[in-house]
Amino acid sequence: MVPGGRGEKRHVLSEPLARELLDARLIANLATLNPDGSVHLVGMWFLWDGESLLLPTSGVTRKARNLERDPRATVMIDDSRGGFDLRGITLTGQAEVLRGPDALAVNRRIHVKYLTEPGRKLEVVDRYLATDDVTIRFTPERASSWDLRNTDQGRAVAETGEFHPLG
Repeated sequence: MVPGGRGEKRHVLSEPLARELLDARLIANLATLNPDGSVHLVGMWFLWDGESLLLPTSGVTRKARNLERDPRATVMIDDSRGGFDLRGITLTGQAEVLRGPDALAVNRRIHVKYLTEPGRKLEVVDRYLATDDVTIRFTPERASSWDLRNTDQGRAVAETGEFHPLG
């Protein structure tokens, strides 16, 4: 069970909002710790396997090196559109860097979540994605989510259209 971010006993990852966000084609923002204690934050493609987020990358990236030194990480997945159409999930936990043929196979599955098979096979795309030689397996220990769409303010702004869409 992954409890809430403030020690709540509820199982955040089993809630419909979490399931929707974790299964969606969105960008996960991964935060790792640099050696000096500062945060390294990057947007990444991901795949949820039911227990962990799987993220493809190169083994020589800063995020991979950071996680090999210190496995603590935070991930935020946000699906906000503007006004009070704000929703997302933040996960904190531990990550490990997976190597070898299994990592390459997982990375291929992640790539085709975001690209069509013909798009994945384009020479320039294939050459770039071939550098994804490791998979980060991030296992959440705590989670928190938010959804302001169905609040009084969210409904008021949505009904009137008086907001600026993101983009």
